[in-house]
Amino acid sequence: MSRAGALPRLLPACLVLLALLGGLLGGAAGPAAAATPEGPWSATRVVDVGVAGLTWSDLDPERTPELWALAEESAIGALSVRAARPTTCLLDGWATLGAGNRARYPGAVEPVPPVPVPSVPLDEDGVALDGAEEDPAAVQPDTRLSWCGLEEQVAEVGLAEPRRTVARVAADEATARFGAEPGALGEAVECSTVVGRAGSLAVAGETGEFTVRDRLPTEPAEVAALLAACPLTVVSLDQLTDAAAPVVEESDTGTQPSRREAALTVIDETVGRVRDAVAELPGDTLVLLQGVSEVNGGRPQLHVGLAHGPGVPPGWLTSASTGRAPFVQLIDVAPTILQALGLERVASMNGQPFRVAGDRPDLATAIAELEQINTRAVVHYRSTSTTFWLLVVLNGAVVVLGLLGLGGWAGGWFPGRGRGRVRSWLQRRTPGPRRTAALRVAALAVAAVPVSTYLANLVPWELSPAPRVALAGSVLGCALAVTAVAALGPWRRTRLGPAVAVLVVTLATLVGDVLTGSHLELDGLLGYDAIVAGRFTGYGNLSFGLLAVSSLLLTAAAAAAVARRAGTPGRRHWLLPVLVAGLGTVGVIGAPSLGRDFGGVLAAVPGFLVLGMLLGRIRVTVVRLVAVLAVAVLAVGTVAVLDWLGPADERSHLGRFVGQLLDGQAWTVVSRKAQANLNILLGSPLAWMLLVALVAAVWLLRPGGLLRSRPGRSAAGLPADDLRVLRAALVAIALSLTLGALVNDSGVALPATAATVLVPLLVWLVAGAPDGDRADRQLPGPVPGSAPEASSGSAREAPGARVNVGVRGSTGRTS
Repeated sequence: MSRAGALPRLLPACLVLLALLGGLLGGAAGPAAAATPEGPWSATRVVDVGVAGLTWSDLDPERTPELWALAEESAIGALSVRAARPTTCLLDGWATLGAGNRARYPGAVEPVPPVPVPSVPLDEDGVALDGAEEDPAAVQPDTRLSWCGLEEQVAEVGLAEPRRTVARVAADEATARFGAEPGALGEAVECSTVVGRAGSLAVAGETGEFTVRDRLPTEPAEVAALLAACPLTVVSLDQLTDAAAPVVEESDTGTQPSRREAALTVIDETVGRVRDAVAELPGDTLVLLQGVSEVNGGRPQLHVGLAHGPGVPPGWLTSASTGRAPFVQLIDVAPTILQALGLERVASMNGQPFRVAGDRPDLATAIAELEQINTRAVVHYRSTSTTFWLLVVLNGAVVVLGLLGLGGWAGGWFPGRGRGRVRSWLQRRTPGPRRTAALRVAALAVAAVPVSTYLANLVPWELSPAPRVALAGSVLGCALAVTAVAALGPWRRTRLGPAVAVLVVTLATLVGDVLTGSHLELDGLLGYDAIVAGRFTGYGNLSFGLLAVSSLLLTAAAAAAVARRAGTPGRRHWLLPVLVAGLGTVGVIGAPSLGRDFGGVLAAVPGFLVLGMLLGRIRVTVVRLVAVLAVAVLAVGTVAVLDWLGPADERSHLGRFVGQLLDGQAWTVVSRKAQANLNILLGSPLAWMLLVALVAAVWLLRPGGLLRSRPGRSAAGLPADDLRVLRAALVAIALSLTLGALVNDSGVALPATAATVLVPLLVWLVAGAPDGDRADRQLPGPVPGSAPEASSGSAREAPGARVNVGVRGSTGRTS
């Protein structure tokens, strides 16, 4: 069939697929955590209290009675303070709050040499006064300039001109990368009152009207008058920044316990004065309180977020930016304020207004749940790098053991005399059946590790006194269980049974999890956490890599089984299973109430379509490939436009991207994702997994490799037809993962994660081949007694000949 004649026949199928995808993706209802039916919050004024470093573990009915009483009457949630740098410091937090988008103060956040603090008085020149002797043992390092201490000192002694500081924040490269407009909150409100210099960064836009006071008055009448002066009052409570622990390294809170308790007492008393004043004010007042940042050398974690006011029932907080209760973000505060005051939200604000999603238990139980949520997020945040390195090492070890034990790399890799030496060395070290069996079990176990990082969340490891150790033990136990199921089940008697079992467990876990709320994905070591705040529900980018590998391989296997049952399979026997599986998988990936993965749909649709074309023996041309990509873009674009047409406060990231495109901010998003891709390529441990995968691909798939058939010998013990199916699946996977790396901000981490399942399963496959099919035992060449290697053009044999040989990618048929 000519290319011109094939395209019209392909277009109807693409249009049908597009219509079905639109129905699947667009028919699902909004965010995962729907808000209560009450209308938008409305208030005469808003009082926003930001407490640097405040976490839910700080609240106690005895030690902080005012904070406890306020929380009892409020909607509460776990607040992510993520700004435009990994650790959000004091000025970063206030700039982010005012922008409704991620921003940062333009200064490095890293440990600097501690400044010695002398134990004796000094004169103007810094020399000890006469008669004063300095005790070296009494000299302590001043850690205020370590980590977040620099910004805290600027807030204490600087910020005399907040507008100039906000202008510096706006000019910062990281702030601009997010398209943030610092001070946008103050420009949108008629006038603002600020208590505490740090809080001025939230409202000090170019045109905003605001006044700044260093501290809150002590008299109740003065406090009430201050709060009534403007529609918005911002109160910055920074007492925890003065409770620094005298160490340079990071700590959980960055503070000394005794000094922290004293600071919390002052904070609690100040919150009590605000509550008393609000009770005396006329009209309706919305009180928002949040922990705005980390302090000193404190490690990133989740913070307090609460809302109290008319029309705000006690319950769990959520927002459309998270789509999940009880999670909210610091970038949601400004949109919440503007909505409550009846003002139009600024286009550059990526946050969404707070909502109440469902009832919560009593406060003590609720806080215990929030502390467990924080523990899970913190452990995930601090363990991902170790997990990535472990996956790289395990996969590298499997590939090295396979290279040494199975061979397949001597011929063609070493010139001249070196080739003979390597061949003889390999022949002397041919592994026995026990070693080969051990390698197969090890490869299955390594392939089981990725899915085990999700299954581990079935265990309440966060309740352990040592949660990181408990999580590691849970992952190990799940990996052993999955390996046992794969290696010992009745399917072990079939050639591909154990590998299919691992893939089925992986796919079932990922699909089942997203259908039930993504509970395993959240804080899964290959999933996401609320501290990073890249995603709160649906599929993360790394999970899509695992999903692509498992779904495409299993779909190819299912299509082969259908075709085998048909006896004489036609094209429909190959295409129908792929179409059904593709529609179901893409629907789960892209539905707004399920996977919510914009880039995943763009990558999955071409993968399934190309798989169907290869299995159905439809030639893949440039024109057809462009048509396939167009189907993916149209499918996602349709869903994105439908999402954008809905209420602005309920849009997912798909609808918000359409809005950014119309507002001219699309390049900001694209450039930020490109920068993230580059950072991962250069700095992530997962990037090394690509090197492992490249070595495995050259070893197995090069001419003469163990997954290449030869005359008289199948590849890895697979019949020629099965080998064709495997190659088609690998091509579809390569396409899907390449597109996924290009359109997602995880970049090369996505195919690298997929390789952690694919590579060990391929090693397992070749390790299970009969000895005669591992051709490295001798140099490449015709098997003694076999016919000379035929070219692809000699596939036609005399009538009655029976041929089942794969020759350099072409497969003869059995007649």
